[in-house]
Amino acid sequence: MSSDVSNCMSIVVADSSVGAKRAPIRDLRLEILQLRRQLKASETAALKHAVTLREGDHRIKNSLQLVASLMRLQARRESSGPVRTALRTAAARVSNVAGIHDALQKTRGLDRVDLGATLRKMCASLQAMAGDTDNIQVVVDAEKLEIPVAVAQPITLAVNELVVNALRHAFPDTSNGSVRVGLRRTDTGLSITVADNGIGLPLNHSSGQGYGTSLVGMMVKQIGGTLETESVAGSRFTIHAPLNPV
Repeated sequence: MSSDVSNCMSIVVADSSVGAKRAPIRDLRLEILQLRRQLKASETAALKHAVTLREGDHRIKNSLQLVASLMRLQARRESSGPVRTALRTAAARVSNVAGIHDALQKTRGLDRVDLGATLRKMCASLQAMAGDTDNIQVVVDAEKLEIPVAVAQPITLAVNELVVNALRHAFPDTSNGSVRVGLRRTDTGLSITVADNGIGLPLNHSSGQGYGTSLVGMMVKQIGGTLETESVAGSRFTIHAPLNPV
């Protein structure tokens, strides 16, 4: 009789032991299931956020392009030459910012852009706005170079000013000429040149305090770069910039 009781007790102990082992497994499966649901919800939220950001960038770009178009339209209607010039210059600046947004959209959310492609697109737009494609050429020789947007935007704004300035002042007699933009990687960062074969810089160019000159200086300073100026067989500006400004 005592043997039967002992056997029964052994079975009960064994069953409780199996049940105790199964309980943690069930709890673990529930936790995994909950984690999977949370992960899926997070992925869905991240996707919605990315779509919202893309839509926002697209709207900003379209709004900037609209502003630039309105400026150009107003410039065509103005009878004052200086006013037309100011409006066209402002439109070029706004278009440049819109171009940065467009380039950023194509990076699929990465905070880097191909500076060479951005400069080529911008200079093609400036060439088209200049209109004098038979006599004055804007030539871009830029290698593929992906850099942070925080560095690319000031550089393109500075190059925009330098190219516009060359198209406006380097060839007063509309003689044949060219404006050349170069981009190269260096040991310390990158080098951007804007050179023309026009009449060269005035003797007092270093003391110039125009808005365009000030803007170029501010953009170069913003990225921790330096600007070199030469006036030999035309004018030449060279921006040296680190890729990771402090």
